[in-house]
Amino acid sequence: MEKGNVSAQPSPIVMKATSKLSSRGQVVIPAEIRKTLCLAKGDDLTFIVNEDGEIKVEVTKKYRLSQLIGILKTNQPFRPVEEIRDEVYRTMGAKELKDGEEN
Repeated sequence: MEKGNVSAQPSPIVMKATSKLSSRGQVVIPAEIRKTLCLAKGDDLTFIVNEDGEIKVEVTKKYRLSQLIGILKTNQPFRPVEEIRDEVYRTMGAKELKDGEEN
């Protein structure tokens, strides 16, 4: 009896597309694959080759900071950047004045 190996089981094909390798070793990912995976410029692709020569590609999405606003939940109300900046300047100014008095 053969050992149960998940990676040895063929995975169902959801989509298949073909591309050619260029003379510079570059591959164009077909549009239907890019759309399905929501790939965009700057995303990282990691290629993993198993012992059987099969290749797995993992996608690491790159997000702009503006796309991440609201992703973390907090009980704190939103504070405008200008308010935070003013608070930092006041704190830094007070620290500099205090440091000057100590000398």
